This record gives sequence, structure tokens and C-alpha cells, in this order.
Amino acid sequence: MKWKKLGNVYCPSVSDKYTHAMLPVVEIVDAQSSSIRVYYTHRDNNNYGFPTFLDAVISDDNKFTITYNHHEPIIDKGELGNFDDSGVNVTSIVRAGSEIYYYYFGWNLGVTVPFRNAIGVAKSVGSGKNIRLLRQYPGPILDRAPKFPGLCAVPCVIAESGFFRMYFAQGKPWIIKDGHPNVSCCISYAESTDGFSWVRAEEPSVTNSPTDHVVTTPFVVFEDDIYKMWYSYRGERYRIGYAESNDGKTFIRKDSKVGITVSQKGWDSEMVCYPKVFDLNDRRYMIYCGNSYGRTGFGLAVLESF
Repeated sequence: MKWKKLGNVYCPSVSDKYTHAMLPVVEIVDAQSSSIRVYYTHRDNNNYGFPTFLDAVISDDNKFTITYNHHEPIIDKGELGNFDDSGVNVTSIVRAGSEIYYYYFGWNLGVTVPFRNAIGVAKSVGSGKNIRLLRQYPGPILDRAPKFPGLCAVPCVIAESGFFRMYFAQGKPWIIKDGHPNVSCCISYAESTDGFSWVRAEEPSVTNSPTDHVVTTPFVVFEDDIYKMWYSYRGERYRIGYAESNDGKTFIRKDSKVGITVSQKGWDSEMVCYPKVFDLNDRRYMIYCGNSYGRTGFGLAVLESF
């Protein structure tokens, strides 16, 4: 693969009341007019992360023009003590019949470690600029597991005939780096017939390499009889990785083929992470975050060759 970077397309300004633009997810609104909606995560002055969205148009010359930015939360905080009382991040959008479901992971602050995560689901109510997300359950649909106690987060859900597949980060025991607790995780797999009750696989889908302790934020497409996954991995700093699978369950890492890495300077010179891939008018794009886990916003790249 070879990706051509198109630049930083959105970053909160220093005068904004919210920081970060993390974990962007793209919905194609109207391909004919090249209109998209990007759901992403802001943070408030208490560091609470919440999903919001912006609308944009990508022109024939790959110019990204924002036509509306909502900024404000589209879902309320979880109730006190719930798994999502300290933050909500939408990472996957799935159409199921007439409904649109938004899979997210919630944050619950910890004491011995900074946080705990679990996965929830909401559906959309309203339309256009008045869209809101309504939780389907107050609790998580997938949580930490006996063999994976660290976390359960960043779902990517795809619908196939008669069932759903979920790829998500599943936590190993936390590790200590530079005297501080650091999360350790790999990418795992689960299946569901209804999108709500899930059976997880015993073995990871994407494992860690000797040089990273975090593999996370999977995004999967099925094409040419192959499941293709883009994801983030971290040793010292985040990079974007790539893997393939014939069965959609066990993936082989091919990070050297991903075709995108940090720039020599600028907004994504320290890290690249949180990739999502989408197709629009016969072009394939990647939206991704750069330095400081999305504090510098997100950028766009277009695929030049596979």
C-alpha cells in the first residue's frame, strides 16, 4: 500500500472550550455530493470525553471542507458508577434494518490504574443536526473477561448474513513503565446473532509483537475474499498497522505493508493512530489521528496504490 497524506483537516483551536478530536468514524451521507459525517471525541475541561460530529464535503481534488461542526455531546454521561460515567467514545456505526447502531466504549476512572473500559451500544434518534444517541442498556454488552482482565474497548462491528462480527481491544494485565501503570492489550474477536449478546473467541485475532504492548482500534473490511484490518499499535509511540485474514478470526500482521507512518515534522510527526478507512467515489481514504492522542485533531490520506 501507498497512502498520500492530504494534511490535517480538523483540529480544535486554542480558543475552543473543548480539546482533542479523537477516534474519528466516517459515515457516507451522500456519495453523489461527496458528503460525509465524521463522528469524533472531544474532551471538556474535566477531561471527560464525549462523542460529537462534523459534516464535510470531499471535492474531486481531495479538498476537505467542513460545512457544519456540532461540537456538543450527542449522548449523556452514564449514571454515577456505571461503566461509562467518565467518558463515551463511539468507534463503530452499523446499519441493521431500519436502525443505526453506534457501538462505543465507556470509561470509568480507577484508583490503582487510571481507568477501566467496557463496550456499550446505542441507537440514533432524531435526524440531521438534531441526532442524539440513546443507550440500549445502562450496562455494557461486553466487558473484561477471566483471561483478559485489563480492559474491553474500541469495538469495530461488521454485519454479515445472519450474524455480526466484533473486533475489539482486550486487556492483558497492566504493566509498569517508567514507574507508572500502562495498559497492555491485543485485538480479539466475538460473534453475535443479534448485535447485543456476544460470544468471544478464546484466542486473540491480532497478537502483540516483541516491540509493542498495545494493539488496539481495529477497523475491518471484507473484500476480494480477504478480511483486511487496520489498527494502532504502540511500543513507545503509536503507529498504524495492517493485517489480513482468510476466516475473519485469526489475522496475520503485515505492518510493513501499511504504507503510512509519521511525518518528519508537524501535527503527525510523533505518532499516527486510530485509522478508519472508507471509500468515496472510487477512491479509498484513511482518516486518522496524530500527535498527543488526537489533541492535534485528525487528518486524511488517499490510497495511491495497493
